[in-house]
Amino acid sequence: MPYWEKANHSWTKDSTRYILTPSQKTRDLFYYIQEIGHFKAEQPYYTERENLPSFLMKFTLSGQGLLRYHGKDYVLRAGDVFFIDCDHYQHYQTISDCPWEMVWVHFSGSKTARLFQEYFRDKSPVFHTKSAPHDNTINLILERLLNLQTAPNAKTDYQNSILLHELLNELILQKYQLDFTDEEIPPYVIDLKNYLDEHFKSTLTLETLSHHFHLNKYQLNKEFSKYIGAPPIDYLISKKMSHAKDLLRYSKKSIKEIAIDIGIENAAYFSRLFKKKTGLTASDYRKIG
Repeated sequence: MPYWEKANHSWTKDSTRYILTPSQKTRDLFYYIQEIGHFKAEQPYYTERENLPSFLMKFTLSGQGLLRYHGKDYVLRAGDVFFIDCDHYQHYQTISDCPWEMVWVHFSGSKTARLFQEYFRDKSPVFHTKSAPHDNTINLILERLLNLQTAPNAKTDYQNSILLHELLNELILQKYQLDFTDEEIPPYVIDLKNYLDEHFKSTLTLETLSHHFHLNKYQLNKEFSKYIGAPPIDYLISKKMSHAKDLLRYSKKSIKEIAIDIGIENAAYFSRLFKKKTGLTASDYRKIG
């Protein structure tokens, strides 16, 4: 389907916009900016389009906007972020009497599409940030990106790429509330992690862990995943596989002996699990060591 767009460009004179044309090298190597700006958009500002090969992130600083995406409407207020794949139909507009003030960037490249899938796994393009909009890390990254475009030089594409990658990570961290401090991790999650680190050679199940820590297994699974990055049993298996790698490379133990050493009695099951987790058979991994 061909690209099409309808729009009304009612932004104020003090709004800022940069349109970039990245080189083929930049497109091949980096995350890269296509357009970036800081708008104060008055009614009847709107954009409606489809089939644009670009990803768009907007962060509302003040005023209100409305986004229509994947058949749903989202009212955008101060502190709200939306991140969308512009290949799909979208319509956004100012709906407040005062200007809708937002910082935004069109970009693509590198792993943008894959990171967008991770961002969009809950099927919502919008989330609300917790900190004051102007002080939020997302806004601060966008300000740095905007500043870089005022006097570009030979290193600007590299700097843009680093900041865009940081921006993508920050979007996911804040949306899924992963921007926690170490002090906010519940003590029982730390205790469970330490227990798994010490007993990874044992055969453990979620039920036995739940009984040992006197916690509901669903809560245990959810909280451990949130703060550690994987469910307890997946974390345990990764620990087993990491130790197996060490033994494959730096010991002369047989594959069967290694399986038993990490608490897996069935060598065939160990071999299947190792290939699933690493992409290599245990024998092939030993050869590349």
